[in-house]
Amino acid sequence: MHKREQWERELSHVITKREELAKLIDLTEDEAQAIEELQEEYPLKISRHYASLLSPTDPNDPLRRMVVPTMKELQHKPGEEDDDVHADEARYQPCPGIVHRYHGKLLLLPTLTCASHCRFCFRKGGKVQHLSQEESDRALDYIRKDQSIRDVIITGGEPLVLSDDELYHWLSSLRAIPHVELIRITTRSPIYTPSRITESFVRMLAEHNPLFMTMSFVHPREITPDVERGLRMMGDAGIVMLQQGPLLKGVNDDPAVLKRLYEKLVSLRVMPYYAIWGIHTPGAEHFVVEGPEASRILGSMENKTSGFCVPHLITIARGDKVRMMGWSPEKEQYHLERRQRAKSTTRAQFAPAQDARHD
Repeated sequence: MHKREQWERELSHVITKREELAKLIDLTEDEAQAIEELQEEYPLKISRHYASLLSPTDPNDPLRRMVVPTMKELQHKPGEEDDDVHADEARYQPCPGIVHRYHGKLLLLPTLTCASHCRFCFRKGGKVQHLSQEESDRALDYIRKDQSIRDVIITGGEPLVLSDDELYHWLSSLRAIPHVELIRITTRSPIYTPSRITESFVRMLAEHNPLFMTMSFVHPREITPDVERGLRMMGDAGIVMLQQGPLLKGVNDDPAVLKRLYEKLVSLRVMPYYAIWGIHTPGAEHFVVEGPEASRILGSMENKTSGFCVPHLITIARGDKVRMMGWSPEKEQYHLERRQRAKSTTRAQFAPAQDARHD
């Protein structure tokens, strides 16, 4: 009989009821009502580890805002049906579990189950299921037949809710396909359930190197000692770790917060890859940071930290991922104005003091 690992036990005891959460934090009337009204559409789900990080008294706590629903999720805007990511991705789904939007790479979604529910999730509301054996075989067969596919991103949902054996099956099957050069796993499990990163799990990952583990940290308080332990284990095993995460209003839309986050991640060998802004999705409009503000936030970090601590910005435009790159007249003007202010400040600091006799 399979002896359950600690992380498996923790996944079976996640917080899903208002009464459970009320024992740990002082719920506002707004939060309590939202939990009840969203039970069907996008229910409460928080790991015990993450719940222990929440402020029990402050409803504006950044971590609390990310996992505890509020009535703002029920405030819908006209035309938001255009933001339906499930309908959009269905246009690029040749078979269950595959989203093939771009040449040379695709998404593989073996499950839509998650370890916890992020309230800002753009895939919320999808039918939660694992692929059947037949669907899994079809997905792998699709990848085998298309020799243009060199990059497979295993995502979800949350791939790390799968057992080590299930993940080994996916990784070994992909590694056996000659034209698949890159394998990426996107996850928040090391953040929500740090115990998931076990020695045996890391050894299994290392068998399939080069492997990219892409995580989505949002706030520096998510990097606890237990999380650090898992990141160090993966780094020592040669796993390439990347950071991609959203900019969220009222959570991390602050250059000082992001600087702490990215510098800490880099010290743990997690390299900032991109930050995403402006993801409009039903029930998450209150989190949206738009382009000019996103550019200002990350732009203010330039020359104030190591260059590789500053990710590039992306957004989604008409379903396509768009990277904000290069120079522009606006950036040039901003740079010149900053340089002029810096020169003025420097001249003022080093100007010789006037002789008091001339006053």
